[in-house]
Amino acid sequence: MKDQRPRLKPIQFAGMLPRDPRFRAFISQWMVPPREPTVDEAAHFIRVACQIESRRELATNREAAHRLQRFICRPFAEWQEQQHQPA
Repeated sequence: MKDQRPRLKPIQFAGMLPRDPRFRAFISQWMVPPREPTVDEAAHFIRVACQIESRRELATNREAAHRLQRFICRPFAEWQEQQHQPA
C-alpha cells in the first residue's frame, strides 16, 4: 500500500530542516570547530549543499532539488535510522 501522507515540496522541506534540532545535530559533524549550528547556519549549510542563493530556487531549479534529496535528505534519513539502532 502506498504512503498516503502528502509529500512536502523541496522548498517547504528546506524551510523546516534548519529548525529541527535533529538536523542541526546531524550537520554538527561538519562544523569547525565541532558544535551544534544555529538555525541560520543550518539554513546556510542547505543553500551551500544545493548550490543556491535562496531556498526559493528549489521551486524552479530541478538540479538544486535533486541535490537537496541526494546530499541532505537521504543522508539525514540514514543518519536518523542509525541513531535508533542498538549499539
